[in-house]
Amino acid sequence: MDFRVFVVIEAPIIDKKYELFVPVDRRIHDLISILKISIPELTEEYYKIHSPNIYSKSTGKKYDVNLIIKNTDIKMGTRLVLI
Repeated sequence: MDFRVFVVIEAPIIDKKYELFVPVDRRIHDLISILKISIPELTEEYYKIHSPNIYSKSTGKKYDVNLIIKNTDIKMGTRLVLI
């Protein structure tokens, strides 16, 4: 069964915000890779030369890229920041 959570991901480098449903059985690294492939604006020079990370907007906590989303505190409506 494929469960997804609705999240808002902000990318301050390009001043954009994205609302999407993400599968909870994927790793944070997979989420970042999918974002980089599917959002054309994320091909900007910063994201090409840096390895972006996902952070909690409310706590500032950096998510370990190896964690599976369902094993984190990312739930329906969570706001994330991609830097």
